[in-house]
Amino acid sequence: MPRSRRRDGVDRSDDDPFRPNESVERHRPRAAKTLPAATLARWLLPARLHRWAVSVSVDTPATVYEAGEPIPVAIELRNPLPVPVTVRTRSPVPWTWHVDGHRDASQASEPLPESEARFTLDRGERRRFTRRWQQSFQVSETEWRPADRGEHTIGAGLAVDDPAGKGVYDETTVRIE
Repeated sequence: MPRSRRRDGVDRSDDDPFRPNESVERHRPRAAKTLPAATLARWLLPARLHRWAVSVSVDTPATVYEAGEPIPVAIELRNPLPVPVTVRTRSPVPWTWHVDGHRDASQASEPLPESEARFTLDRGERRRFTRRWQQSFQVSETEWRPADRGEHTIGAGLAVDDPAGKGVYDETTVRIE
């Protein structure tokens, strides 16, 4: 059984299965630089295909809630393609949610910063976010007004121009009794 001690001080043997074989240094790949898959997909696939691939869904556990009962909201962003997709957004905040058109259930919210950004979902990636609407709207920095009884629309979408028209938006309706 031949043994050899290399410069790393490890006892090596090709015959003994419990000892390491050749040194890792000898078998390093010669060309290890590659393009990231997201960059390659961004170069090869048109932007509309990237937007088309992303699906947005908004869901609540029930459609009818008692007044004052918090409403859990699940927002899911999904890429079913086997390649990463990148969507160009008009804000560093990649997606927003709203209740009756008020972003983050706030009538006093500040506008989103206007600077382009990119939102990337890896191949087959699914991101799930949860929010809880307390059935109230923020009317000033310190004041909240309870929501009226009746139907309210909860929606979410990517921060692009016309998210509903580009298919990166979804909404659901809940009723407060």
